[in-house]
Amino acid sequence: MGRMALFKRPDRSILDGLREALGGNPTVLAHGTGDGVVLLGTKEHLARRVGETWQVWPWEQVASGSWNGEASSFRWKTIDGEKFEALLKEPGQLPMLFRERVQASTLVTTVIEATRGQVQVIGRRGLGDDGTVHWYAVPSGGADLNEPATRAAVVAETDRLQANYL
Repeated sequence: MGRMALFKRPDRSILDGLREALGGNPTVLAHGTGDGVVLLGTKEHLARRVGETWQVWPWEQVASGSWNGEASSFRWKTIDGEKFEALLKEPGQLPMLFRERVQASTLVTTVIEATRGQVQVIGRRGLGDDGTVHWYAVPSGGADLNEPATRAAVVAETDRLQANYL
């Protein structure tokens, strides 16, 4: 009687393509598949293959995401505000890994009041050998990062956080 594997590995040809896209050997921790799309979560990256084309994001550049089981839809957005969606027939452990990797890369998050609205200041660390901290300012509620008082508050808060967390 055969045994079912707890972790179904992605096809070797998929891994070969990812290896080429990353320029090295990935450690795949989870993956999900759909018609014409593969999402792979590695220790350091989220990777999507549509057709034969790969797009890869370091976890510290992934802002948020969610899995909708009823629609079989996995959505995420980057720190830059780009939005993506993949319809997955088999999500595997990707939704859980996604949450864990985004949280693992988040060093600190704080919210400051702006002249109008708020700005979230976020420190994210790469999960690979390069532990560089990347700082992001995410405006909401009409906050304008080009407004001088808001810009000054963001710079002051980022400087304070860098002094405390680095």
